[in-house]
Amino acid sequence: MNRLLARLGVHRREHVSVARDFSVYSAVNIVSLVLLFSTNLWLRRFVGPYVAGLWTALELLPGYATYTHFGIINAAERELPFLLGAGRTRDFDGLKDTLFWATNALGAALALLTVAAALLFRGRLSHDTFVGLLVYAPCVWAQIVATYFVLLYRARKRFVELSGRQGVANLAKAVLLASAGTAFGLYGILAAELATYAVLVVVLGRGLREKFERVFESARLPALLIGGLPILAGGLAFETLRPGGASGADQTVILATLGRAPLGVYSIASIVCQGLYYLPNALSIVMYPRFQERYGQTQSTESLRRFVELQLHVLADVLLAAIAVLFVALPAAIAAFFPADWSGAIAPLRVMLVATYFISLAAPGGQLLLTIRKQMQVLLLALPCTALGFAAAYVGAAYGLVGVATGITIACVVEFLAVTAYALWHFSSAPAVAVEIGALCLTAAVWLGAAVVIERLVPSGPWPLETVGGWPLLIVTALGAPLLLRALRRIQTLQ
Repeated sequence: MNRLLARLGVHRREHVSVARDFSVYSAVNIVSLVLLFSTNLWLRRFVGPYVAGLWTALELLPGYATYTHFGIINAAERELPFLLGAGRTRDFDGLKDTLFWATNALGAALALLTVAAALLFRGRLSHDTFVGLLVYAPCVWAQIVATYFVLLYRARKRFVELSGRQGVANLAKAVLLASAGTAFGLYGILAAELATYAVLVVVLGRGLREKFERVFESARLPALLIGGLPILAGGLAFETLRPGGASGADQTVILATLGRAPLGVYSIASIVCQGLYYLPNALSIVMYPRFQERYGQTQSTESLRRFVELQLHVLADVLLAAIAVLFVALPAAIAAFFPADWSGAIAPLRVMLVATYFISLAAPGGQLLLTIRKQMQVLLLALPCTALGFAAAYVGAAYGLVGVATGITIACVVEFLAVTAYALWHFSSAPAVAVEIGALCLTAAVWLGAAVVIERLVPSGPWPLETVGGWPLLIVTALGAPLLLRALRRIQTLQ
């Protein structure tokens, strides 16, 4: 890890803190992933596709709510660490207090708007949907406030404390969902969601140890709006396209064209893809504020070259090995542990694993472009790709869940090609960029193609081995070893 960080431009005195932050933050995320993943899958199996689909649809509300601040939070994510580093504590406190009151006011307004919409359209809504909207209204408020609290933890680089408190909140969520959902079905799930959002805000708020004064300096907000709106729009476009994203295009199209029951079946793919994205996302979260500082010191794009290239190739190898295993293991597990009406999740899940692979690899290039203040260019790349995702998914809906998944995957591949090519173009010639990207795509095609062929030709073996993929899983896992070794060698050569 220290060799990797040194090559990425992090000075030796920062090695310990960065390695600690990434290790703890990613480890807690992985544990939380396994906990919530198993809880969500089991609970969806227990309540059935209809309730799972309604639950998934309601969960979109807090996700979309995090984008209603018009970029103020995105700009503050840059501004707050800068003010701390510059020693401008008075400006930091003034901005911190202003954002606290602004996010609470926004959250309260959105909660009231959600309640008003539920009452206005009550005659057109089912009773379950109406109750769900009323319950999720305060959840929207809590989500916005929690997002701001997380930003403060990151600004002060308190990743270890943030990890611990998020872990406690996730544990409470898993326990409450499992117990209440099992006992009371949909209404138990709704009550548990409301309680877990309250727990999240309280746990994060108590750990901040920040004092918020009654200060609201409105003059600070226009600059934040101007600087943050392009970043917000680009982030929204990315999250809308990304499988498992908080505002997923795939889920929106399925809900609009196929209904809630198919969305419930498809939710398995969303959960898996969101979990797969945790590791690259954790690395980006921990490194991003530090590389802002690095670019501020050098004002040189070339100084960030390894930040892009090393992350790109290491993530490509590690993710490809993991996805090849999931290609074989998850379909067998779904078929073994879920009723027959959930079998429709297998085919779109495999397609969306490919989408997750490519959209994850777009992140290093996107981080570079944001760091060198090219957020408008990122936005101009992201918006057409997201529009393509919606259009292709809508057309693909005629072929069911697989068609929607295929449409989203096409758009994810296009975004990876566009963002990565533009980022690498800052360091290399066009032919060199084409060769580098082509090698990544060819490797992915070979490994995933081999996984499919092995699964179809090799017998699964005896029970219970067959429930998790059997002999094909063991073979595919072994074939992933060269990828992991190559990733390790890339890091070890950076001395």
